[in-house]
Amino acid sequence: MRSLFTLVFLLSGISGHAQTLPHHQLNIEFNPEKHSLKAKDHISLPSGTSRTLHFFLHRDLNPVSPDAAVEVVGGTTGDWMQRYRITLPADSDNFTLVYGGEIFHPPQQDAREARTFENTPGIIAAEGAVLSGASGWYPQLENAPGEGMLTFSLDVVLPQNWRTVSQGKRTDTSMTIDKWQENQPQDEIFLMAAPFAEYRQNEEGIEAQVFLRKEDAALAQRYLDATARYLAMYRKLIGDYPYAKFALVENFWETGYGMPSFTLLGSQVIRLPFIIDSSYPHEILHNWWGNGVYVDYRQGNWAEGLTAYLADHLLQEQRGNGAEYRRGALQKYTDFVSTDRDFPLTEFTSRHSAQSEAVGYGKTMLVFHMLRRRMGDKNFTHALQNLYREFKFRRTSFAEVERTFTQAAGEDLAKYFAQWVKQAGAPQLRLISAGAVRTGSGYALNIAVEQTQSGPAYMLDLPLAVTLAGKDTAYSTVIKMKGRHAEWSLPLASKPLRVDIDPEFDIFRRLDRAEIPPALSQVFGADQLLIVLPRKASESMREQLFGVAKKWQQQPGHNTEIVWDDEITELPGKGAVWLFGWENIWRVKFQSSLALNGADLTDQGARFGNAEYSRTQHSLVAVAQIGQTPVGWLAVPDAGMMTVLARKLPHYSKFSYAAFQGVELINLSKGIWPVTRSPLAMPVWQQDGSIMEVMRGSLESRNGLAH
Repeated sequence: MRSLFTLVFLLSGISGHAQTLPHHQLNIEFNPEKHSLKAKDHISLPSGTSRTLHFFLHRDLNPVSPDAAVEVVGGTTGDWMQRYRITLPADSDNFTLVYGGEIFHPPQQDAREARTFENTPGIIAAEGAVLSGASGWYPQLENAPGEGMLTFSLDVVLPQNWRTVSQGKRTDTSMTIDKWQENQPQDEIFLMAAPFAEYRQNEEGIEAQVFLRKEDAALAQRYLDATARYLAMYRKLIGDYPYAKFALVENFWETGYGMPSFTLLGSQVIRLPFIIDSSYPHEILHNWWGNGVYVDYRQGNWAEGLTAYLADHLLQEQRGNGAEYRRGALQKYTDFVSTDRDFPLTEFTSRHSAQSEAVGYGKTMLVFHMLRRRMGDKNFTHALQNLYREFKFRRTSFAEVERTFTQAAGEDLAKYFAQWVKQAGAPQLRLISAGAVRTGSGYALNIAVEQTQSGPAYMLDLPLAVTLAGKDTAYSTVIKMKGRHAEWSLPLASKPLRVDIDPEFDIFRRLDRAEIPPALSQVFGADQLLIVLPRKASESMREQLFGVAKKWQQQPGHNTEIVWDDEITELPGKGAVWLFGWENIWRVKFQSSLALNGADLTDQGARFGNAEYSRTQHSLVAVAQIGQTPVGWLAVPDAGMMTVLARKLPHYSKFSYAAFQGVELINLSKGIWPVTRSPLAMPVWQQDGSIMEVMRGSLESRNGLAH
């Protein structure tokens, strides 16, 4: 929901200084039954603005100016936006537009990706209104100072029982009108409206707000308390919160958007138990990164990855799950981003697919993680605070991020940012050898590592863990690798028994398949995909299974073939396979491979871990490896559940299996098959020729940021 203006702007003036940005004084009245609004916008301009301006407005709003000396002329029309020219008299730096009409674009699924929420450029309906810059509901000036940035005040005449939400501060409210104002530079104006039940509480001068479509004081209080908790954490870590409020707003279809000072989430989303400690803090943090320090998209979007690192990753790290979270991000990249579909971070603007998410969110997150490990927590935190303080309400590029972190680190990070930000791809690593010899003072551990990717070599700070005889905790250090092949000799006081390179997944890299358990992401991310349908299923089940298969076949970037199970004599040896249904004749072959992961699948049901599930009561999905081919199997007890399962599964892509219950498909369990081998772990060859197979020693615990 963020507009992608990308040119650097001047800061807006403060009281007593010349105005430097356009200011919109808007008066709005909704007519939900007619999907329309009426508006008046008085626009004041900085001194010296061109006498001829262009602006965009929704094509059905028909603007006129009551100012006799102002001429409004229509021009080209886009899909739903109309471009206008306006000419001002020589002595005027303000003008008024009056307009009105219908804005009604029902939400539609983005065909590029199965998991994407439905989206709309804008809608006014009986259920509510969702308007952004993309809606064209206010005049967007094309060639005014500030390059698209603005300030505004907003008065909204309310339909009965409606309330509104916009960015900034609500300056007045009554049964018939809401007033909002934002004097800090904004790159678009948002306006949400509906028959809301409102809850609020003050948190150290910041108003926490919740707008629900039905009264639910208990749910609202949980979000108000979470808002206070996360605002306090991020103020301490980064700096003062930049807005007067933060609001949770419930939408009338499923969304997950973050706007300046509020988030717009769907009814089902806000009631998921894990959202309040995962996606919700992510949206709060966006008010520092993305909606506080703006992104200069010409050089790529750094804010999504930094937000993921300081929200999703940080919370998992605080719970002791940081390594698992990082492995999941690397697994997504490995599974979804083939070498020919990769791209540098400078080309990432927003998520529109699993591939773009794996690069734009996952890689960027690991880039900041590696930077933190290199700089240390203290310098990294100083860099965050300096970045926020210097660039608040300014558009900021990767180059300025680099400069800020360079200053805090006290070293030149140009090569670091060049290889990770401007260059596509990732290193692939292999531990070649590990041997020990006795020395006068102990042992010398000799190890060799190589980078096996086809592209250029990376400069890496490789974490190394050495399991020592008689020691429960492994010895940990960092070794620097500057070329494709490197060898080191490390002096140790105790006998080394085992070597592990990057045991906690601290390096952004393409994982070896031996490090990745079979998971849904390997099937969803395959370039070549075969979907096998069961001929002997009931007619209604065949119809539903075929419908989902056709929808998945339409996803771009994949070559997907659909066949019936009796049309093939063997499963392919490359790509990936989906087997649909209990009746699928290839399920028996799948069952044998699944058993290698410690799971059972029979004609009556399944056992995943210690739990058993019934064919007639549960919807199931699992992935196993047949030869070199990842094979996924799924089944539902009733045909009508299939579309629901298909919609849910992309959200479980990192898991090896999952079980669901009921028509709503409530998740009962999910899990990942264990990984038993890695090309980056090796027992140490001793001087006498012996090798001892041992478990890796425990690793020292780490503190999370903001602990």
